[in-house]
Amino acid sequence: MIEATLKINIAALYNNAKYLIEKTNGGVIATVKNNAYNFGLEKVLHTFYNAGIRAFSTTSLKDSIYIRELYPNVMVFLLNPCEEFELLRKYKISCTLPSYDFLLKNKENMYDIYWHLEWAGIMRRSGCRSEEEFFQALEFASNNNINIDGIWTHFSYADEFDDKNTYLTEKSRWIDIQKKACSLCDFQYVHSQNSPSFARDGKLEGHTHIRPGIFLYGCMPYEIESTSEVYNKIQHVLDLTASVISIINLDLGESIGYCSSYVAEKDNTRLAVINIGYGDGLKRERIKNNIVEINGRRYELVSIMMSHTVAIVDNSVNVGDIARYYGKEIPVHEFTFRGVGSCSEQISYFNHNTLNVVYENIEYLGQVK
Repeated sequence: MIEATLKINIAALYNNAKYLIEKTNGGVIATVKNNAYNFGLEKVLHTFYNAGIRAFSTTSLKDSIYIRELYPNVMVFLLNPCEEFELLRKYKISCTLPSYDFLLKNKENMYDIYWHLEWAGIMRRSGCRSEEEFFQALEFASNNNINIDGIWTHFSYADEFDDKNTYLTEKSRWIDIQKKACSLCDFQYVHSQNSPSFARDGKLEGHTHIRPGIFLYGCMPYEIESTSEVYNKIQHVLDLTASVISIINLDLGESIGYCSSYVAEKDNTRLAVINIGYGDGLKRERIKNNIVEINGRRYELVSIMMSHTVAIVDNSVNVGDIARYYGKEIPVHEFTFRGVGSCSEQISYFNHNTLNVVYENIEYLGQVK
């Protein structure tokens, strides 16, 4: 009987990177924050580098340094503002310039660092909040020998299709800013697009790079048509399985799980107990009208515990059978659309300390240093 196992397909990661490189003429800044979306930073970096990616973004200074130590010839972009100026210089890390006030406060320490000026947009985590501030920052940096190497923003509505077309509004506002800025300065990096924005528009005119996340890791950011190229080119990366460890038969009114979390609605209800639970990284929401695949068929999940889940099954399911929670035919994004949580949220829950983590097709890592 196998333990709960997470398989990560290195070949799929590689092929996703190659596809995006091809579609953007090499203009990919790979987002590898949060341990590369919980796929394992080191192996993901080696895979993407082997595929040809030469620019990476993350929210962690520690990870930025780690990337630089692995690869001296790549661009490393720190998405979060940072005042560790000596470390930024030492490790040649490009960094977000979040505001005009940041310039005023730190102008004496910002030399010999490449900065990417941020437009706050609707996201508003950081960045210039007005056009006046944005261009004031550009002018001030130019007059004080501060190197603004790039401009960027993040589209917060790219995977939404709301009645107000908010994505189109935020994109249009940014393009106005971007075009004006590029008429005044030459930037090596102009980037705004996450995976859903790229899926909707391709690489925007005047942009040097896209900054994808979830596409690289094999997930659809919204319900993309199955006939589209990107749907058929992006390959699913992970496979999460566990074992049926017991079969339980309940009669009407009998229950199973914490606080009788499931109560049988009829006699002879056949249940499979499976050796994976929320302690292994399944979101509790995963059981709400959701399913697991056993022997190629889908069954309803009805209870989740720290180390176990329970599904209603038929007589074809037996102890020792493999239950699949995610895979090519039962992809992560399906459950995003069912309301379980975003793709990155579901993936980030996986507990690498309790799951048996297996990397497949490791030859696609290239020559690991």
